[in-house]
Amino acid sequence: MGDQGGGSVSVSVSVSVSVWRVGGAARVAGCAIPAVVGVKALFGWAGWISSPGAETARLAGLWSGLAIGVALFFWWAILRVRLEVGPDGIVAINPWGTQRLALDEVASVRLGAWGAEFHHGDGFKTTAYALSELAAGTAQDRRFAELLAVLEAEPESP
Repeated sequence: MGDQGGGSVSVSVSVSVSVWRVGGAARVAGCAIPAVVGVKALFGWAGWISSPGAETARLAGLWSGLAIGVALFFWWAILRVRLEVGPDGIVAINPWGTQRLALDEVASVRLGAWGAEFHHGDGFKTTAYALSELAAGTAQDRRFAELLAVLEAEPESP
């Protein structure tokens, strides 16, 4: 036992999950723009503290609401987006939803204009926007090669 309490359980399973997120300029913008708007909201509230009034409170509240909206938008569109590849399959988290694929459902993988495209055996495809840099104009060859190496290293399902 230890400081955590409860019983002792030993697990020797090594589960490796590879994760890719949007990077580069899009990720920097996803953090910097909400931060700038948030600082503007703080300055608005500081202005209200120094000279309280309805107009300064209205402006501070407006900037606060805008800061929350911008932060939620960038989280939804850029910071939340990711691609996970592990022994349980592929999980592509895009702005509008999460797609889960078993490794044996994937017939082929290619790099499309908007990210890695996982082509299913039935003709459908799932795009993982996390590899796209959200069309930032940067080459995705290195990250796509990392993805292919992980997919090739995954053992086949029994």
